[in-house]
Amino acid sequence: MQEFNDDLLQEYLDGTLDEETRQGVEAHLAESPEARAQLAELEALFSGLTALPELPLSTDLSVAVVAQIGRETAVTRLPRWLWGLLLGQLIVAALLLGNVWSSLQVWLGSSRAITTDWLATVQLSLLDWLNEFWAGVTAVWQQPNVPTITFDLPAAQWALLFGLALVVWLAGNRLMFTSD
Repeated sequence: MQEFNDDLLQEYLDGTLDEETRQGVEAHLAESPEARAQLAELEALFSGLTALPELPLSTDLSVAVVAQIGRETAVTRLPRWLWGLLLGQLIVAALLLGNVWSSLQVWLGSSRAITTDWLATVQLSLLDWLNEFWAGVTAVWQQPNVPTITFDLPAAQWALLFGLALVVWLAGNRLMFTSD
């Protein structure tokens, strides 16, 4: 049996205990005068509550409650901060697009050289930082044979990965697979 407490007594009075627990409570009641006194108090309280007259309500609150539930579950417009968050995610996605920019440059034309150089600089500095971080981690672990991480994928696979990430992003932000 669980530890004896008020909840067990209330469940015993309600008749919601399983057979084993009910027998344990009855055994405890047979041994403990304090528990019997507590049971008598709860029985007196419950009988006093059932003896109270039922009073009619002066105001029917059901209409107001249903209306409030309808307002809380209604579809609302996205707040401005969420639009800002979506814009930030789009900017990060555009920066990540720098990984496949060289193959897209051929397709888009060579007029994008300035943007390509900037994205390459950002990407190289990020990869340098990641390399230094990884070197620090391996130095702490003292494992000189840790493999290096390389991302040498063909442009088509990068495009497929970014397309999949876009679908996941759109679905995660509830911009796709939703109905009005």
